[in-house]
Amino acid sequence: MQTGNQTQMEDEIDLLELWRTLLKYKRKILLVSFGAAVVAAGLSLMMPNIYRAEVLLSPVNTDSPKRGFASALGGLGGLASMAGISLGGGGSVDENIAVLQSRNFLWKFVQEKNLMPILFEKKWDEQQKQWKETDPKKQPGQMDVDRMFNAGGLLKVEKEKKTDLVTVTVEWKDAALAADWANSLVEKLNQYTAQQDIARSESNLKYLNEELMRTQIEEMRKILFEMIAAEQKKVMLANTQKEYAFKVLDKAVEPDKKIKPKRSLIVIMAAFVAGFMAVLYVFIKEGIAKRRDEEIKAQ
Repeated sequence: MQTGNQTQMEDEIDLLELWRTLLKYKRKILLVSFGAAVVAAGLSLMMPNIYRAEVLLSPVNTDSPKRGFASALGGLGGLASMAGISLGGGGSVDENIAVLQSRNFLWKFVQEKNLMPILFEKKWDEQQKQWKETDPKKQPGQMDVDRMFNAGGLLKVEKEKKTDLVTVTVEWKDAALAADWANSLVEKLNQYTAQQDIARSESNLKYLNEELMRTQIEEMRKILFEMIAAEQKKVMLANTQKEYAFKVLDKAVEPDKKIKPKRSLIVIMAAFVAGFMAVLYVFIKEGIAKRRDEEIKAQ
């Protein structure tokens, strides 16, 4: 029983010593916390506001005419596949999302809209209208654009599994540009997929017309005529339908509120972490001093 009471008393003494240590260094701890909060507030004010613009999309109906040609032609689907011809159009939802996030697509988008000086303004000399680095290898390129859009979080694409609805999100420090880029990316994607299908159909039409010229069997000529008609319908649809891959349900508008940085949270976290580190430091310091005193007494 005495051992238990002794241990309890030692624990109470230790807690009392800890409390005395905190009181002894409370001014320093508070000063460190306050200083960290002030520095964090200053740094957070230097951070640009980031705004989020979103576009809500619906994939073009898979039962639409442009994707129903293969089923409408019945057994011609197998024949077309053997000939290396695709009767479908527009691509799947996942395929179109992959195109939207691809390096090649994003690079073309940035080049067409001349966004390099905006995306990499720190490396751009606005007065001279040229890169500050004269070495082309040190200038931003396609991989830098890909990292900024995908890994950097400038572009995010999410798909709902149940509905297949797609949300395209652009985060940037200029609210107007964020909304413009989000809408432009969707518009460019629809144009890109349509152009890809037009090119594919034109290639198919060339092959089918050549086969038609060589074939004398009436039954085969009839099949080829139907396949040619299907491809021509695809070309016509791709040329006339603006929302080819995705239909815009909710267009992006200029956001009126920033999403980050959360300056108050940054200040609170900085003060808390700095205070914790200061407390840890004084406990270690006092522990070392106490052990040193005990060693001196033991000698």
